[in-house]
Order: sequence, then C-alpha cells, then structure tokens
Amino acid sequence: MTSLAHYTSFPGVQQSHRVRLRLPFRRKEAVQSPPCRLALGPTELPRFVRQSAVAMRYLYLLGTLDWTRFPERHLNTPWTMSPVPFAPFVAACLVKLNEQFVYMSQLHDYLLEHPALTWVLGFPLLPSRPSIWCTSPQASLPTARHFTRMLRKLPNAASQYLLDETVRLLQAELSTEVNNFGHAVSLDTKHIIAWVRENNPKDYVKDRYDKTKQPSGDPDCRLGCKRRRNQRASSKEPPPTPRDNPVPANTISVGEYYWGYASGVVATKVPDWGEFVLAELTLPFDQPDVAYFDPLMAETERRLGFRPQYGAFDAAYDAFYVYG
Repeated sequence: MTSLAHYTSFPGVQQSHRVRLRLPFRRKEAVQSPPCRLALGPTELPRFVRQSAVAMRYLYLLGTLDWTRFPERHLNTPWTMSPVPFAPFVAACLVKLNEQFVYMSQLHDYLLEHPALTWVLGFPLLPSRPSIWCTSPQASLPTARHFTRMLRKLPNAASQYLLDETVRLLQAELSTEVNNFGHAVSLDTKHIIAWVRENNPKDYVKDRYDKTKQPSGDPDCRLGCKRRRNQRASSKEPPPTPRDNPVPANTISVGEYYWGYASGVVATKVPDWGEFVLAELTLPFDQPDVAYFDPLMAETERRLGFRPQYGAFDAAYDAFYVYG
C-alpha cells in the first residue's frame, strides 16, 4: 500500500492537491456534548445508562453539584485535536477519589470498563459502529498520561468552584441537623516538599539552602523553614551524631528547611458528622503562616455568609490583627 507521503512529495502534485489530501486525516470529529449530563433526570437518560448501576450511582452522587456554572475553558481552538473539557475530567477525578485509586491508569481502566459512566461524566464520544453503544470508549477517552497532564494544568478556579459547591451542599444538608455549622473553625498549614534534588539528602548539591539559586526542577518553589523553636531543646532528645563517625545516608535529615510550598486550610468540625474544609490556599514556602490568615478567613466568610465566632490557631498566628 502506497503511503500518503509518497503522493504528497511527488513533484507533479501541486500544493493545493497536497492540502486536499491531508485534510481528511487532520481532525477526529468528536460528538461534542455539554459537560452537564450529570444534571439529567432519570427519564432523560439513555437505556444503556439506566441499566448501569455504576453510572447511576455516580449520577446521584455527583449530580447534586451545579455543573452548569462550572468555569470551563475555551473549547473553540484552532488546534488539530479538539481539547477535552475540564468539567468531565474533574468529575472523573472525583470518581478516582471515591474509588481510592492511586494512579491515573487505574482511573482510565475503570472508565473503559464502564462506558456508561464515561457518557454520564460528559466526555465527548467518538462514534464506533461495532460498539453496542455506537461509541468507542477507547477513542473517546484521553490517555492516562494526558489525564496527568490535565491535572497539572487544572486552573485553581475549577478547584475553588468545587469547594464552593461542597460548602453550599453541606449547609443545605446540615441546616436541619446543626445550628452552628461553621461558627467554630481551625486553621493550620502543611508543607509540600518540591520534587527537586535540593531536597534529596543523598544528592550532593552545593549551596543547597541558598535562596538566590532557584532549583531547575521547579521554578515556582521557594525555600522556607518548616519548624523553628525559640525555646531550649529538651534533654530527652538524643545527642547529635559525632562528626568523626560515618553516618548512613538513610539516617541523614534535611533539617527544618525545604524547597517547596505550604497549603493552608480552614476546617470546621461537626459532631457525629466529621470535619469539613471551608477554605484552602497554597503559597510558596517562603511565606509566613500568618500570611494565610486574611485571605483564608475572607474566603471562609464568603462561603458561609458570616464570620466565624471562634477559632483554634497555633502560636504562629499570635498577631494583634488576628484577635481583632
């Protein structure tokens, strides 16, 4: 069989002919559909979806979120391949969390095993005659590698919108059960170590903790202090390792300084229900803990509709404007 490149490179074929030959192979026309199939009622669903217990379970679980106002990205692009909407991908990530999958490949295989769930989540489907559903799940889904790439590029507005909807649903659900939801909150930060060689104690790096030398593996991370004490160390702590004896590499500690980020979270606890996140903010690690207070409390007040009356914070938030 003669390849297309043989004809397009033939001297007698003009440029217009080459373009005409390439056009049928440039784009896969997907059946575009709105990413809000989770909002459909049972009577609006196809038969193959109603017969899938997995698809119906996630329809009732995720359909309560308002997907019609999800901040979707612009899909009308001049790219060769049509972009995958973010809303179906975010819904698939929620499936991944609920199924406790560790890898994106597990999620990808799970969606292939349940084509009806793929349809419910809102992925653009490609037609396929041999399939009993007239679609091809393998061709309709992005690869597991592309799932990982989309997770890295997911805009923060999409995640914040899901948190907005979660708090809204919690308030609606607990309005008849709890009278003081969100009145008492707690705030704390957790370090996120960057995946750079400067954080690896087994890798020799000159000037490991020089904040002016940005790691090449992560241009956005910053050097920060994880823990610092201004009190005398307890006598129960083990003595430092002598300098004249060799120390195994797996026992070497990086110390209290890392390159990375910190995630601040405001949470509230409801007895007999659990603990729920009300606001989240991630900043580079060079920011102090007290810098998280104002933006996190502002987001908490916006979502709850009122200012919490009580708060539990550690010593890092001991500032005059926190008490005010």
